[in-house]
This record gives sequence, structure tokens and C-alpha cells, in this order.
Amino acid sequence: MLSGTCVSTVAIAGELSPVALAAVVGAGLVVSGVTLARRAGEAAPPVGRRGLPWLGWLAAAVAWETATLAHGGLPALSDLADPVLAHPLARAAATACWLAAGAWIATRPRSPRRPG
Repeated sequence: MLSGTCVSTVAIAGELSPVALAAVVGAGLVVSGVTLARRAGEAAPPVGRRGLPWLGWLAAAVAWETATLAHGGLPALSDLADPVLAHPLARAAATACWLAAGAWIATRPRSPRRPG
């Protein structure tokens, strides 16, 4: 229900609208609250070396965004995504993927209850 409402709101309201922002922030807060309440991922095994490629992608994104702040001529990642997300169906698909990632995080294993 929440995901359908958020996806349709973002698709209909248009990019960079206050209504779309409120829908995304609201859904993010709900998923974050559920995740924290369930203590999701607490019993998940450590990522280890499997996380290094993701750390590399994150470092590259942070470096790019930092460079755009330093040099006004470089486009930010959001500026590069704007042409792709201009179509309502693409925006809806991107929002659905974002919500699916949040749901995956929220349903990760938690620690088993200890007796006693």
C-alpha cells in the first residue's frame, strides 16, 4: 500500500515537486522506522571483502559530488539523472526500486531471541 502510493505520487506529481519530495521522505521515514524497530540486519554475517566494490562505488560518488561543489561547471549526479527520470514511468520505476531496496534492508535477518 505504502509503496504503491509513493510510486504513483512521484510519477504523477512530477520531478522536484514538494508533493513528490514529501512522498519519498515519508516512505523513507516509515521504512527506516520499521528497520530500526525490528533491529534488521543485526544477525546478518559481516560483509567482509564482498563490500569492497560497493565501497569503491560510494567513494567514487562522494568524490564526484565533492568535485561538483568545487567546480561549478561539472554536473552533479542528479543533473545527469534528470533526463532519464523526466518520464513519469521512469520516475515510478526508480522509486519502486528505491522502495524495494529499503524493504530488503528492513527484512534482513535479526538476531535470534536468547532464552532467559
